[in-house]
Amino acid sequence: MSHPARDDQATICAIAAIAMIIATFAHEAAGHGSACLIAGGHITQLTSVYFDCSAMTGLVALAGPAGNLAAALLGWLALRLLAQAAIRARLLALLVMALSAFWAAGYLIYAMLKRHGDYALAAHELLALPSQVWRPAGVILGLVLYWVSARMIARGARQIVGARAAPVLRTAWVAAGIGAVLAAALYRPDPGGAMVQAALEISAASIPLLFLVRRNVVVAPAAPLITCSAGWIAAAVILFAAFAATLGRGIV
Repeated sequence: MSHPARDDQATICAIAAIAMIIATFAHEAAGHGSACLIAGGHITQLTSVYFDCSAMTGLVALAGPAGNLAAALLGWLALRLLAQAAIRARLLALLVMALSAFWAAGYLIYAMLKRHGDYALAAHELLALPSQVWRPAGVILGLVLYWVSARMIARGARQIVGARAAPVLRTAWVAAGIGAVLAAALYRPDPGGAMVQAALEISAASIPLLFLVRRNVVVAPAAPLITCSAGWIAAAVILFAAFAATLGRGIV
């Protein structure tokens, strides 16, 4: 009895791990890190989940989420420009967009509710408004960002893998979350706290990936399978090893 062909799970996991690395780098290093240096400060802590700067201003704090939004925009542009046949590259672009946009949206809601984090610090310093105004507005903005992002990502997933979008996104969500937590476990001062933070930033924030696409959605024409790629898997292993040894452990 023959079995229907399936998407290669190892390749999907590899692509999801690379997307997680890009989203994390965009927030912590490219976002916070570059803003700190531009502000004339020096980086005093840089890990996959924690950042601090000697000149920690509202703009430096806001640069982390801005890095995520920039990565999400670049992922959206790549998704539109890449050829239909480049299915693995298109999935990477989609996952970078998803993890980055959902991180920015989820963190906004969290920061407004907890009165803590990048957005809260930036709001306190940059907005000449009482918290009773900007906190509810921030929650609403976060929910809108979730809604808009979810619609775009669901549409993109259907275009890439058709009716198989739900299981592909589920596999990617699991792989990205596990990768983020494993890397954070190398943070020696407090591995437990770092692992929890990584789970919040990647797994919890991007949980809509589990519900975006109904299993019985009808999509035509049939999308090509994601076949096994030793190159993508090798690239993911190399990048993850470098990521875990640097941002995972903490550079400073």
